[in-house]
Amino acid sequence: MAKPPHSRPLFGCGAVLIALASLPVRGAASEDLAASIWQSSPAGHAAAPQQWYCRGSYIEPSMPLPRDADSDAYGIEASAGDLQARIGTAAVLSGGVTIRQGNRLLAADELRIDEAAGIATSAGPLRLAEPGMHILGKRATVGLASATAYAEDAQFVDADLHLRGSAGRIQRNRDTLLLDDTFLTRCSPGDDLWRLQAAQLRIDRNTAVVSARHARLALGGVPVFYMPYARFPVRGQRASGFLFPDLGYDDDGGLDVALPYYLNLARNYDATVTGRLLSERGVGVQGEIRHRSRDTRTELTGALLPADDKYDGRFPRGHFAGAAHGDDSAFAPADRWLAGATHRGRIGRYATSLDYAAVSDNDYFADFGSTLESISRVALERRAEARFASGALVARVWAQSFQRLEPGATPHRRLPAADIRYGGKVVGPLSWSLDASWSAFEATTSATVGGTRLHLAPRLRLPLAKSWGSFTVAAGAYRTDYDLDRAVGGAGDRQRRNIRYADADAKMFFERTDAGGTTVQTLEPRIRYVYRSYAAQDHLPRFDTVALTSAYRQLFSDRRYAGIDRIGDANQITIGVTSRRIHAASGRERLAAGLGVVTHLKRRRVLLDDATERRPGTALVAGELSTGFGATDLAASIAWSAEHRTVDEAGLGISYSPDQRRIVNFGYRRRVLAGVDQTDVSLHWPLAKGWSAFARWNHDWRIGQTIDSFAGVGYESCCLAVKVLWHATVDAPRNGPRHAAGKDRGVLVQVVLRGLAGFGTKIDTRLERGIKGYRKEEDSR
Repeated sequence: MAKPPHSRPLFGCGAVLIALASLPVRGAASEDLAASIWQSSPAGHAAAPQQWYCRGSYIEPSMPLPRDADSDAYGIEASAGDLQARIGTAAVLSGGVTIRQGNRLLAADELRIDEAAGIATSAGPLRLAEPGMHILGKRATVGLASATAYAEDAQFVDADLHLRGSAGRIQRNRDTLLLDDTFLTRCSPGDDLWRLQAAQLRIDRNTAVVSARHARLALGGVPVFYMPYARFPVRGQRASGFLFPDLGYDDDGGLDVALPYYLNLARNYDATVTGRLLSERGVGVQGEIRHRSRDTRTELTGALLPADDKYDGRFPRGHFAGAAHGDDSAFAPADRWLAGATHRGRIGRYATSLDYAAVSDNDYFADFGSTLESISRVALERRAEARFASGALVARVWAQSFQRLEPGATPHRRLPAADIRYGGKVVGPLSWSLDASWSAFEATTSATVGGTRLHLAPRLRLPLAKSWGSFTVAAGAYRTDYDLDRAVGGAGDRQRRNIRYADADAKMFFERTDAGGTTVQTLEPRIRYVYRSYAAQDHLPRFDTVALTSAYRQLFSDRRYAGIDRIGDANQITIGVTSRRIHAASGRERLAAGLGVVTHLKRRRVLLDDATERRPGTALVAGELSTGFGATDLAASIAWSAEHRTVDEAGLGISYSPDQRRIVNFGYRRRVLAGVDQTDVSLHWPLAKGWSAFARWNHDWRIGQTIDSFAGVGYESCCLAVKVLWHATVDAPRNGPRHAAGKDRGVLVQVVLRGLAGFGTKIDTRLERGIKGYRKEEDSR
C-alpha cells in the first residue's frame, strides 16, 4: 500500500520516477516491450469508435492510484528477494526487485543503489514504467531524486502519443526523452510499415513535439526521404517546420507539388508559406496568416504564379497554336494571383465582419481550384459590415461589391449601405416596428444605372397564441424613393413607389400519442391570406432583386422576390397541412410531411423581366416529405403548376449511412425555369482489411453531360492512410470565344503517416464536398 505524503522514503532519498504495477523483467533483454502491453481488438471491431481503422491499442496495467495522481507526493516502497546494505552509503537489492512511488515503478533482477549520489544502477535488464510511458533497457541508471533515467539498448513505448521505438541510448528528464541511434513509429507491434530513423530524437511529452536530426523516413524498410533536421507535432499541435507536401496531377497543369512551411509565431497567430510547382505552368508561392483573440478571428490569404506558361490573361496557350490566333510566338505568359481576407469580431453589442476575395482573371479557379464548387463560382463577393444591437434596436453599416467570373453584367456595388430596425409595444400584444434602409448603388458599366435608394417599411402586428394554435394579423406599407444618375425607360431620374399590404395567418396544432407512449403524431393545418397592392415597377432599376423558389415553405411567404426593387402584388390564399411523427423519449423527428396550395384570387401583374419566372398561374401546389428509417434518410419535394399542368420544381434525396464509413447517397434536382435537371450519386464504402472505395457521379440530363465525377480507393491502418482519386470535371473557359467545354482530368494522391505527418489534403476536401455525410478522420496524423 502506498505511503501517505511526506512519509520517510527508503534510505532517506526523496524519490521520483517510473511506475505502474509489478512488471516481470527476467529475460527482458529479448522481450518485445510494445507487444507486452498491446491488445488486439476482435475482428471487425476497433479499439475506439473514432479510430475504426486501428484494430488494437496499448492497454497499460492497472495503477494503484488515479491516473492523474501526483506521484511525487508519495513515498517510496521497495521489495526484493535479498538486500545487502551499508546504512547511509549503498545497497544491493536482488531477486525480483521493485521500487514503487505512487504510480511509478522500477523493476529489475538486481539493482545497486548509491544513496549518497541518489542513483540506482542495473547491470542487467531494467524496466521503468509510469502512466503513458514505458522503457525497457539492457542496462540503466535511474536518478531517485532527480526524475532522470539513462538506458542503453532500450525500447520505449509512449502510450499517450501512440509511439514506440528503440534506441542505442535513452536519456529521460521528467517529460523529455533524448534518444540516440534510434527509430520511432506509430504502427502496431510487429508492423513497421513506416519508421523514422534518426541519429538523434527529442520527444517533448508536454508539447507532443518531436525533433529529429539526420532523419530518414523508411517505408517497408526502404529509405525514401532524408531530413537533416525536422520538427513536427505528433498530435496535430502547432510547431514551426516543414509540413509534408501535397501531390496531384491533372492533364492541364501537369504534376502539382506544394511544400508548406508552418510558422508558429505566437499563441494566437501563425502563418503558412507554401511553395508550389506545376510542371506545365511554372513555380509559385502561396501563404496564409491567421490571428485569433477572445473577440476576433482574422485570416489573410494570397497566391502568386508569375508568368503562367499556359495562360496569357485571356486565352490558354493551346489557342495560339491554331490558325485563329497565329503561331505560338504570339503567346505572352500572364501573372496569376489570388488575394483574400476574412474577419469576424464581436465586442459587447458591436460586431464586425469582412469577406474579401480577388483573382487575376476569370479562369483562375478553373485552373487552380480543387473542387467543383470553386471551379463553378459565378462571382466573388467583397463585403464589410459593422453591426450594433441593443434590445429592439438593430443597426448596421455595410459595403458590398463583386468580381464577376463569367460573361454578363457585374452586380452593382453598394458603397455604402445602412439598415436600421426598431420596434416596441403599442398596447397589450399589439406591437409596431419600423425597418429602414438606405443604399448607394454604383454602376459597374456605362450601360447600367446607379443611384441611391431609401426604403421604409412601417408595420403593425397583433399576435394571439394558445397552446393549440395561433392567429396573427399584420398590416403595413412600403415606401421606396430612388434618386438615379439617369432616367430608366423614359421615366425621370427621381422615382417613388408606395405599396400597402395586410395579411392574416392562422395555425392550429393537434397531437396524439400512440398506445405504447413511444410516438407522438401531430397534425398542423395552416391558412394564410396575403394582400399587397399593385404598383407599376418596370421603370425602376433592378439593383438586387432575384426570384425565389417555389418550395413548400415558400408557399406561406409574403414575398416572391429577394431584394426590394420588385415587390410583387398579391391577393392570395394559401392552405396547407403538416404532419409529423416524433419519438417521444428523444424528440427525434421520424417523419414530416407537408402539402399546400396557393390560390391567386387575382392574376399577378408584377414580373421580373427575364426567363427565371413563368407567367404566373392561378394556383401552385407544393409538398415535401422527410423521413428516416434507421440508417436511411429520405427527403423529397415537388412544386406543380395547376394552370400549366407541369412540374416546375422537384427534388429527391436518399441517404444510407449506418456509420461514418458506410455512406450511399442519391439525389435528383429539377428546376424547369432555371434549366436544371441533374442527378448526383455518391458513396464511401469499406471493403476488406482497411480498404475502402469512394466515388461520385453528378450528371446533367438536360445537356447530356457529366458535370463532376471521381472515383478512388483508400487504405487505412494504425500507422498509415493512403488515398488515390481520379477525377474529371467540366472545364469551360470563361474568356474568349465560346467553344465546346472540355474535361479537366487528373489524379490526386494523399498519404498520412499517423503520428508523423502526411501529404495531400485535396482528396479529403473533395470527399467532404462531394459525398454528403463524409467527414475526414479527426486523427489525421
